[in-house]
Amino acid sequence: MIEADHYHKLLLDIGLDSADTLLAAVGERLQQVLRDAGLADQAVAARFSEHTLAVLLRDSDYAATAALAERILKSFAGDVFVIGNRSSVITASVGGVQIGEKIASVSQVLAKATQGVESSAGVGGNRYEIFDPAASDRAEEEHVLAWVARLRDALDNDRFILHYQPIISLQGDTGAVYETLLRLDQGDGTLVLPGNFMQIAAEHGLLGDIDRAVLGKAIAVVGQRMQANRPTTLLVKVSQAALDDTRLAQFIGEQLAAHGVPGEYLVLQLPEAKVFTHLKATQAFADAIGQYDCRLALEQFGVGLDSFQLLAHLKPNLLKIDRSFVEDLPKNEENQARIRDIARRARELGIRTIAEFVQDAASMSILFSAGADYVEGHFLAPAGPAMNYDFE
Repeated sequence: MIEADHYHKLLLDIGLDSADTLLAAVGERLQQVLRDAGLADQAVAARFSEHTLAVLLRDSDYAATAALAERILKSFAGDVFVIGNRSSVITASVGGVQIGEKIASVSQVLAKATQGVESSAGVGGNRYEIFDPAASDRAEEEHVLAWVARLRDALDNDRFILHYQPIISLQGDTGAVYETLLRLDQGDGTLVLPGNFMQIAAEHGLLGDIDRAVLGKAIAVVGQRMQANRPTTLLVKVSQAALDDTRLAQFIGEQLAAHGVPGEYLVLQLPEAKVFTHLKATQAFADAIGQYDCRLALEQFGVGLDSFQLLAHLKPNLLKIDRSFVEDLPKNEENQARIRDIARRARELGIRTIAEFVQDAASMSILFSAGADYVEGHFLAPAGPAMNYDFE
């Protein structure tokens, strides 16, 4: 699996109208690598998703796979790409999987390849990471099994806990709104972030159970706040498994009724990318939770080729602008313009916007001027186990 590094920044440089030309140039470069390596008959290259390409290389051991990954990196970084009437140096991030008996399902293969791409991109790109299950020793297998047991124990013994980060209105709304953040208590007071275990949970069918545990806990907390005459809205992330769980909405309704919570105080979040590829399921999910007056938010919004195309088919209540647009915001005029555009178009549709990852006062001022409705970030208040922010 191959992705051009800093793809969205490249698009901003060359223009959104050149997206297809950019992808075509990357695809042609990849085909040339395969031809030069003498692999044209052994390999199949294709577009996998919006800006991700993939190669299926038959009868390839780890050494051959790694050699191809190195060829791809060198070819990308070693020569300028011509994109229409522009040119640019483009590097790539590559994630690979050796498909064998230990990893034979499509979901496992794609998950590991995606993980490899994300890991490579996360440290700056222009590198590859290949998962070879044959190289995994028993200790690694035992490590995974131990994590599965730990997750099942957490579900059985209520070891998942929530932290809360305030979401603050820039438009004068003083209502209490918090983002819920999942943590795992290992039993000794050590808290583990979800990035350490959610992939394992996904591979072992535990995401749906975790969704229900988190939602049940969040609704109970809102109920406690209601009884204390401190009504609070919580934003809760749900996984893709929520879209396949036809009884989840009923579970939510039952929990709301049990704790005396109006559904309007619960906002369920899904990433834009997942919604884009599961649109019908998301529409059905939105309708189902809407029966209980629960609301829907799209997070990581704005990084697609045409994010607003989604809104012709789906009407969320909130859009959480992708954090990549907020990083170094005072120095990036293109991101400032992008946020202004998102806020304006969302307002025209009656949808409110949230900018997360706010890190300085200058960004706050820019976001206010851009018309963002809410902000969130460590500059304003860190996440923690208590909800004690003074929204007044």
